[in-house]
Amino acid sequence: MIWRRTDTVAIVLMVGTVAITLGAYARLPARIPTHFDLHGVADGWMPRAAGAWVLPLASFGTWLLLRCGPRFLPSAWRTRMLESPIGMASALLAGLLSALQWVILDTAIEHPRSVGSVPVLLLEGFWVAVGLVLPRIRRNPWIGVRTPWTLSSDENWARTHRVAGLTFCIGGSLAWLCTISGVAPLGIVVLVASAGVPVVYSFVLARRLPDA
Repeated sequence: MIWRRTDTVAIVLMVGTVAITLGAYARLPARIPTHFDLHGVADGWMPRAAGAWVLPLASFGTWLLLRCGPRFLPSAWRTRMLESPIGMASALLAGLLSALQWVILDTAIEHPRSVGSVPVLLLEGFWVAVGLVLPRIRRNPWIGVRTPWTLSSDENWARTHRVAGLTFCIGGSLAWLCTISGVAPLGIVVLVASAGVPVVYSFVLARRLPDA
């Protein structure tokens, strides 16, 4: 693993989130909200001892897997992973989970009726950021648009991820506009569609390039 500035950003985000959670822990109720509907109303809860740490642990576990796990992959996969902006992708995910953790802690302590569209807007912003990274990710088994057709062909992978970068950026932006316009459900549909288009494209491309 080659340490990059994005790793420092990710670690600062994760450590800061843990510190904030520790500072707020005594004020948290016995059950804390861990899931919200499209209107920002909490509709899922977990015991404090578990719910307070789900996202920090998920963030650290994912970062550890993406940044340290490639060393256990076969050499070809490992090389591709090391040549991809995995550190940036990990930092983006750490940022999203840290922001969602703040929403959870604030909701647990302040008890608002709704957090509004904040979680959805965070996801949509993350979607656009991922779209900017996707075209730079090389073929690997862990991150990206992983279909049987992309995983078996460098050309299919590269072309599909250029399409995915475009659809994620457009989809995330359109979904953000839908959400701030008061039609968050439509925004979610747009996100799902923007993720589905590259999958279909990889299949169509494989049919056109049977020997790729």
